[in-house]
Amino acid sequence: MTDKQRVRIRIESRSGSETTVQKARGELYRKGDHTYIRYEEEPNELGRTVTLIRLEAEQIRIIRQGDVQAEQTFVAGEKRTGFYHTPQLRMELETETHTLVSEAVNGIGITRWSYDLYASGTHAGAYRIKLLIQEE
Repeated sequence: MTDKQRVRIRIESRSGSETTVQKARGELYRKGDHTYIRYEEEPNELGRTVTLIRLEAEQIRIIRQGDVQAEQTFVAGEKRTGFYHTPQLRMELETETHTLVSEAVNGIGITRWSYDLYASGTHAGAYRIKLLIQEE
């Protein structure tokens, strides 16, 4: 089934005392056992980027394409390598995911995860993410 559904996306990212909120509108579709959420980020100084979030039972993968290219995979209890590339910068990322809990049904709902981020081998912060997907 590849019926696309319009959705509202809210991503809350916390690191220390800082919270950032990103909101977007996008589309959700299912392919096999995976749910995909695709949206275009707000254009900024880095240009245009399209983000694809792949939700699976035990893992989340975030793929960004465009002027920013990045890939991160989150699996509870595991370290995974990824990358972040812009025209000015290339670095390897590693995520060590501690928790990953999804209350989403077919992609609609809340998914939360926490992880430590390492950029080029250096600890770059501890993050807590709340991803909220609502039907539009």
